[in-house]
Amino acid sequence: MAPPFRRGDMVWSYFPFVEMPDVPARTRHAAIIIGAFSAIEASRVMGHQSPAYGAAVAVYTSSQVRKFGGNLPIGIIQVPLDRARQNKNSSAFFIDTRVRAYLPIHKDYFPDLDAPDHGLITSIDPGLFRRVMEEFARVNERAREQIVTVGPLRPR
Repeated sequence: MAPPFRRGDMVWSYFPFVEMPDVPARTRHAAIIIGAFSAIEASRVMGHQSPAYGAAVAVYTSSQVRKFGGNLPIGIIQVPLDRARQNKNSSAFFIDTRVRAYLPIHKDYFPDLDAPDHGLITSIDPGLFRRVMEEFARVNERAREQIVTVGPLRPR
């Protein structure tokens, strides 16, 4: 079965916090899917059985846009209000490609999985997704020490 998410989907999640990286957060949080894998693909990569819907890799988002001020660190993408609205968001937000969640596609982590839209907020525009992937790669190349991974399927 194909995963219900696609690369570039912004979905509601229980994105884990760093303090408890394997435990779903108790608050809903928007995350951007950068990779979605069927159960067969996920099992092959992980070397053991994966949940029926597969696995996803997501990056963190936040509407606390003043957090970084004018100096954005590597891996951070500021999405101003006009572009946010183009992507069906009502407020500006940032994407932090340094914070990555490796999650089973399960309702413990994706609360609206059983809904018809599976918790899809929007599919971000191709230009913004390309920028997410460029920053993701840039962090991998130049700032690996800043990468934070959470989720029960994270590399250890």
